[in-house]
Amino acid sequence: MDKMTQEIANPSLILDPFAPIDQYCERTAQGLLAEPMNLVTNLSFIIAGLSILKFVRNNPHIQQRPGSQLLPSLMITIGLGSALFHSLANLWSMWADIIPIGVFVLTYLWLFLRNEAKVSLFTSISLFVCFFLLSFVCSKLADGQAANGGEAYFGTWITLFGISCYYGGRGDPRKFLAVGSAALTFSLSLFFRTVDMRLCDQWSMGTHLLWHVFNGVVLFLVTKAYLENTGPVLKSHPLGVDSGP
Repeated sequence: MDKMTQEIANPSLILDPFAPIDQYCERTAQGLLAEPMNLVTNLSFIIAGLSILKFVRNNPHIQQRPGSQLLPSLMITIGLGSALFHSLANLWSMWADIIPIGVFVLTYLWLFLRNEAKVSLFTSISLFVCFFLLSFVCSKLADGQAANGGEAYFGTWITLFGISCYYGGRGDPRKFLAVGSAALTFSLSLFFRTVDMRLCDQWSMGTHLLWHVFNGVVLFLVTKAYLENTGPVLKSHPLGVDSGP
């Protein structure tokens, strides 16, 4: 059983939100600065979020697009939540890390389905369910010890390639390349997350920091691709749907 699974399966950890968690190579002791590189590299998410906010501010027609403020705000929250976890390393801070990531992924997927693919509400809900099923099946089929927690993101990884293919089929080469690049970058992210503990003896710092760095790039690319629009959006729909004139 890998160290991450042992931690989560520990009954005392489930009952005690302040029980310490040790999941990454870089952490060799308790303390706020026991994972300095894993902590600092969360700036990748914050810089990405601030860059998107600047992009939105400099393009007034994008400001009314659903998610234009929410997505970059979630990116910044991901960085802050992950920084909490890599400094405090306990159960409650782990959820502060996990929840913003999940909210971003689901928000982005919903906005993509409604505003880019422009599918119906029923189809959006159906594809949402398919995404949950895909993620569940991937996490169950994968070797959790070998994947080192990355199995939870395999469904998202596959979905990114699907979104890229959608843009390619739609004849939008710029967004196809952007999301395709994001999917390939996410492949690197998953690799470095997976090998973190395996390379610990050779590289005491671990490789989880590269998971942060590359994922900041991934979030920037997919969010910018979604927000870029050929024309102005006059108003937003309460269900997160672009409305025409």
